[in-house]
Amino acid sequence: VVAADLNDVQVPAWLSDLRRERRPRYRTDAYRFDELIRALVKQPSWPEGSPGDGPLEMIHDVGPTGALPATAPRFGKIMHAFRHAGWKMPPEWRLAMRPGEERRSFKAFQTTPEWIAFMEAYARFVREEVAPLCGDPAGVVYQCPPTLRIAMPSVAPTIALHRDREYPRHQPAEINFWVPVTAVAGNSALWVESDPDVGDFHPADMEPGTFLMFDGHNCRHVTKPNDTGQTRVSFDFRVVPQSLYVEVLGQGGKRKMGDYFVDSTGPVELIGRGGGGEQTTPG
Repeated sequence: VVAADLNDVQVPAWLSDLRRERRPRYRTDAYRFDELIRALVKQPSWPEGSPGDGPLEMIHDVGPTGALPATAPRFGKIMHAFRHAGWKMPPEWRLAMRPGEERRSFKAFQTTPEWIAFMEAYARFVREEVAPLCGDPAGVVYQCPPTLRIAMPSVAPTIALHRDREYPRHQPAEINFWVPVTAVAGNSALWVESDPDVGDFHPADMEPGTFLMFDGHNCRHVTKPNDTGQTRVSFDFRVVPQSLYVEVLGQGGKRKMGDYFVDSTGPVELIGRGGGGEQTTPG
């Protein structure tokens, strides 16, 4: 598939209305993302009081030693989070962050019970909470795995100002979702504009149990240096209504959206507003 195929996609009016910013709610106890992500972060060989033992928003607290554990974590995201926050990497961490080694480690990590449990909860969340909002009874094609982000207190932002259409192979019919697993407000939140190029950037202040649905393909979004003293943990992903997805194949013939591999939910019962099929209103 060439870029022209994606540019030829006509975005229907119902989708333009549907992906305007909104903040649906869900039951946190139905998916336990906080617990599942703490399990991803926790390194079994680390001493008590190390990152992953306490609340996610305090994951930057390294415990009574005041130093990072010598043993590198299994999950590379936590290494990158500490490095972005200005920590000096221990020797074993530096070795683990070499590109080839990091890819090998993540491939192995994807076979662990902790990762499998998180991915099962994520797929169910998309199927039960997200796809019914997206206007297509055939379901959605969705980014899989999602992008998990750990933003510790830092003098530097984690995400530069952008919109997703500025990157190759993103699809005009994409809908963006941002799911904070910790409470976020002000400079720990994602900042978004309400319509393309209006510049009315505002923080998506939310508590766990709420997620952001927005047009990140066209609307600019950014983060600011996290000066709140608490770590933000979130995950984000993109979906395309099944009937509007343009097949793009990546390595091994796997479908992609931008640089992300994708999966599909299959048919769903719709709820909410707008859409390309019959809908029901939740009671």
